[in-house]
Amino acid sequence: MPPTPWEQQLTGSSTSHRRPAPGERGSTFSDFEYHQQKRGGHNEAAGASHSQHADEQRRGSAASRRRWSFILQDIPGAVQGMLNDVSKGYVTRVAAVVATTFGVSYAVYKLVLQPRQLRRPLAKRWSWCAPPVPITLVEKNREKDSNMLVYRFALPNSYDYAGYEPVSSVRMMSGHVRELSSLSRWYTPISHPDERGFIEFAIKDCDPGRMSARLRYLEPGDIVYLGRWMREFPYKANTFKELGVLCTTSGASVVLQLMNIIDKNKADDTKLCLLYCHHTAADIPFRDTLFRKYEEHNKGRIQVSYNVLAGGRRRGSATPIEQNMYVGNIDPETIAAALPPPVRAVEVGAGGGSDTVPQLVTYRPRLLICAPQSMLTVMCGRVSSVGNYTYWQGPFYRYSGFLKDMGYTSSQVYKFGVSTHFLADH
Repeated sequence: MPPTPWEQQLTGSSTSHRRPAPGERGSTFSDFEYHQQKRGGHNEAAGASHSQHADEQRRGSAASRRRWSFILQDIPGAVQGMLNDVSKGYVTRVAAVVATTFGVSYAVYKLVLQPRQLRRPLAKRWSWCAPPVPITLVEKNREKDSNMLVYRFALPNSYDYAGYEPVSSVRMMSGHVRELSSLSRWYTPISHPDERGFIEFAIKDCDPGRMSARLRYLEPGDIVYLGRWMREFPYKANTFKELGVLCTTSGASVVLQLMNIIDKNKADDTKLCLLYCHHTAADIPFRDTLFRKYEEHNKGRIQVSYNVLAGGRRRGSATPIEQNMYVGNIDPETIAAALPPPVRAVEVGAGGGSDTVPQLVTYRPRLLICAPQSMLTVMCGRVSSVGNYTYWQGPFYRYSGFLKDMGYTSSQVYKFGVSTHFLADH
């Protein structure tokens, strides 16, 4: 038996590629046809491989173009895997809760709380919800021959107003004036709380002074900021029959605020007696511009007296000592002459007829002291301040001084603290 041709020994060989034996009958398959068919098979295999490679490239490019969608689809699974991770799952869950809480809180603050606070008056806003209010200097005037300056600022909008309840102070931040660091201090506005678009302050030009030096260099158009408001002495119309106020030069803003409130409300029957202390009689600030005007417009309701250390001699002329002016240091005699007594007795019902029996009614006036701590120590004791943030009247055993000896009780005397405290940022 003749040996099997080598083409038939190949596994899976096709008969179409088999070369016929030389003596095989009925075979018309020549060498030329064999090689042509073989080359055609190779070309078909190459074309198939090339087309397969092109298809893979097209699929790869399409997959790369759609890769972002696959990533988005994988995010839930990746997040779930991180949350359920044995070693890092707890930390991831805590971080997710904190981040979600912070994001929701910030969104509520920016979208709900802050817009609502900006629609309220300045003094009614929550300081932790509303940003500091920028105010622009409009004009700055110095009182004649004195170191008191009146600053008039414009509020951000023409419809804005302070809206404070007397007596209140506000924390003012200087900003970066002349490239100096920002400082803050408490100041009492002297403008009416319902005045729209503007706010005024009476500030003493201290030399040296950290805060006053920054305010001294302010020019019209410069901006400072108002922060938290603080209500100090709660005053309401017709609540007190009589108020006695003792203040020094820098404390004039407190009494000017009270005078402005009483002057605008003609239905308020409160009587205000002021003892204003200054160095000399020649240059008492606000004497001719504000004190005299308020006193003339409110006969019987506002009474102003002055206490000076000396009569003063300026430019060759001495200022005469008037009837309502006292010379020397503050003492019990000056307090008794210029301010209400510890107990006031009035007759009620007199003049109502012959059968009407008058009754003697007594009440205790309130006394407000706005002075340096050295003066408070001698008169009624210092206040207890909490840094430069707030203050309180102090424990009962710290109430001392000649006001206590005169008969004034601790509940009658109110001492202003932060705005004039010597540790504040002047």
